[in-house]
Amino acid sequence: MTQVRDELINEVPTGSSRLLLKILSGPIAFVVVWLIPLAGLNPNAHFGLSAFAWTLAWWVTTPVPWSVTGFLPLVLFPLGGVMSFNATAALYGQRVLPFVLGVMLFGHAFQKHGLARRMAVNILSIAGVATSGNRLILMILISTAAVGTLIDSAGTVAIMLPIAMSVARFAAEAETTRALRSTGGRAPRLMEAAALAVLFGAAAGGMATPAGVVFNPLAISLLEQLTGYRVSFAQWTMTGVFLTAAAIPVYFLTLRVMSPTEIKEIADGAAHFRRERTTLGPMNRGEKNVLAILILMVALWFSPAVVAIRGIDIWIVPAIAIMLLFLIPIDLRRGEMTLTTKDFQVGVLWNVLFMIVSSAAAADALEPLGITEWFGDIVKRGVSVAALPWFTAFITPIVAHLTSGTAATTMLSTILFPLSVDLGFNPAILARIITGTALGICFPFAGAAAGTAFASGAISFSGMAKAGIVATIMMAVVVTALAMVLVPAFGAFTPP
Repeated sequence: MTQVRDELINEVPTGSSRLLLKILSGPIAFVVVWLIPLAGLNPNAHFGLSAFAWTLAWWVTTPVPWSVTGFLPLVLFPLGGVMSFNATAALYGQRVLPFVLGVMLFGHAFQKHGLARRMAVNILSIAGVATSGNRLILMILISTAAVGTLIDSAGTVAIMLPIAMSVARFAAEAETTRALRSTGGRAPRLMEAAALAVLFGAAAGGMATPAGVVFNPLAISLLEQLTGYRVSFAQWTMTGVFLTAAAIPVYFLTLRVMSPTEIKEIADGAAHFRRERTTLGPMNRGEKNVLAILILMVALWFSPAVVAIRGIDIWIVPAIAIMLLFLIPIDLRRGEMTLTTKDFQVGVLWNVLFMIVSSAAAADALEPLGITEWFGDIVKRGVSVAALPWFTAFITPIVAHLTSGTAATTMLSTILFPLSVDLGFNPAILARIITGTALGICFPFAGAAAGTAFASGAISFSGMAKAGIVATIMMAVVVTALAMVLVPAFGAFTPP
């Protein structure tokens, strides 16, 4: 964790000119966007869009820590007169904060008490798994996609990430310690590929069923509300399993090319880990506590697919886990709990956490400033029926990365579903395309799933962006082509 934190703390460059260029990148981005004539966009919205460009530029160049950059709207919006300080500050009350905080603390407990090592050793001791880095990545990708079919993407990442990180870490250490030392404390590429495989697997599995991601049921509801088309759980799944099956090789190929592992072959891997397994001994009290909390988290995340429990949704589960981690004792007589005050200080990547929260706050400002409505008007005026599905496939991830998958689904469904009916195009196809491309995977601020994966510390900003952009483009093509074939072929949606 110390190595990860050192990597994430942004150090000031030694060259003053380089630092100056990084600092100026933000104001330059602001001025460029401000000077572009955007017809129909009111001045306040134009200023807000320019401020968002400044923030994004500094997140990329990092002249200051990400968390500091995230507070730019608190300065720019009031000074620009577009929003009061109190209204801007209210945007930072994001539900993603306790979610990511809980995930970080649980991951810390997972490592601290040895449950991560136990699970990793047991997984790696399975014959055929620990023979190569690529096989490990494929296993992580497929298993995460399986979990993601019934659990929201953020929850899937939260569950699978500690396991994947421990598996990758122990596989790398078993093969060679040089790979860890030669990177100067940075996580090896195997661990970056493993973290990305979890994020990509969650995206793949999320397309399979309505329970996969939160905006699946949202799109289904809006489809019926706006067009009269109806879809059941089984009908959605009928096309979803094909999309998920097609996504796995696409994501795996992306990882092979964009994030190749340095561990090609693992000699005698399974035998080595079987020997390691014999040294583990019985589970200690800390492991049992963490495992019990993990089982409870999974049960609560699964529960909406089985039975509705008042007040329980994906967002509250990590908050429950936080409470339990600090309340369940390891040694009651000594007052030692599963996690302590020190763990709260060292187990959280605060720079990453506040970057995620502030990015969600900036995205929430787009609608009240009128940017969302302005964009919708442009779409309605300029899209033809032939271009509609492809336009949808490529605009959805852009909007999702600027706002969120839920916001993108809401905005684009509201605009495009009625438009498709007017143009004589099946809106059910668009429902499939929107939900298949709305999960942001390119940047840490793209949503809870991406932020949680990035919070592992194993993924660099540039590595996530490069692999995410390539995967997003490829998936936009695959999802669009399959949706236009599968939806009519299976009759998976009931027309009005």
